[in-house]
Amino acid sequence: MSDLRKVFETRDFIINNNIIKNISNLDINLDEFLLILYFLNVSLFLDTEDIKDKLGFEDEKIFNTFSSLLNKKLLEMDVSNKNGEVVEKIKLDPLYDRLAFSVKTENQTDIYSFFERELGRTLSSFEYELINKWLENGNSEDTIKEALKEAILNNVRSFKYIDKILYDWAKNGVKKKVQEEKSLEDMFEYDWLDDNE
Repeated sequence: MSDLRKVFETRDFIINNNIIKNISNLDINLDEFLLILYFLNVSLFLDTEDIKDKLGFEDEKIFNTFSSLLNKKLLEMDVSNKNGEVVEKIKLDPLYDRLAFSVKTENQTDIYSFFERELGRTLSSFEYELINKWLENGNSEDTIKEALKEAILNNVRSFKYIDKILYDWAKNGVKKKVQEEKSLEDMFEYDWLDDNE
């Protein structure tokens, strides 16, 4: 029995941790995931005999799963001619692009929707770029949100005004103050009367 168990203990396939974290953002089933895993680890060529051997799929299952991944635009076929022989190679770039896009939107949706909700309108592409610039310059989402709240309190809904607030805060060290106030708010939200420890 232990010899049979050892067959299952070997590690033939390896997958990037970031793919594992974000693969659920894609609309794929288990067979599609296994075929992607095959392409990531074994070969970028559609070798049906090897896929049958490694995954236990039948011809029809291979064809249907591969077609589904192509239709979902998660894979591309790169057809080239090498020495008179047609070579078909799988490209995984669309998969990586979709995973990267899902990470980007997952991390950034919150601040954009916050701005749209507070301003009561959709953001322009220039405004998206400006928010990205603020984030790239090291401003936290909380600091940017506080700057927006400050602008609204002053009855000004201009991105130039928010940019000026962020600039002044960075210059005067107020950015740290916003983070400290956030931790103080968290402390005051704690239910001290119902502490069971």
